[in-house]
Amino acid sequence: AAPGLLRGLRPDRLASQSDLVPYRFERGTPPFADLAGVTAAVDHLAALDDSAAGSRRDRLLASMAAAERHEQQLFGVLTDGLGSMRHVTLYGSPRRRTATAYFTVAGRTPRAVAGLLAGHKINVWDGHNYAWELTGALGIRDAGSAVRAGLVHYNDRSDVDRLLAAVAELG
Repeated sequence: AAPGLLRGLRPDRLASQSDLVPYRFERGTPPFADLAGVTAAVDHLAALDDSAAGSRRDRLLASMAAAERHEQQLFGVLTDGLGSMRHVTLYGSPRRRTATAYFTVAGRTPRAVAGLLAGHKINVWDGHNYAWELTGALGIRDAGSAVRAGLVHYNDRSDVDRLLAAVAELG
């Protein structure tokens, strides 16, 4: 930016910080630990696919694609299982979606379902999940909305089977 323009801007800053341009725009010591954490997270994600090769970017893209395939395979098992239960209503069926199921269980509030699943050491969310208008349009908001169960790369088939078995017990 043009130094003349920068001299006219007064950002919030620490009193001990220099008022000279460009230093008045710096927030102090960079978050080196956070930056190291970002690098470690990218390296972790890039190593998810043992067969991935090439640059870090190439490995990351291959690993993320492998993680998506894994999650979607498990998600198919989850949605097929939930969809086959008469006491479960499963919401949403877009052609492409993240591995997240949103459902209700007949005769039980989403909060009660989440509590019962927690007793099985299964972590889910309950509520509108910021889909306020959608839950109103679906007519489920006043009853507590729904239960949300998501899958990620470290889940496996046993996690899905435990969730399905626990939800089946609620019928």
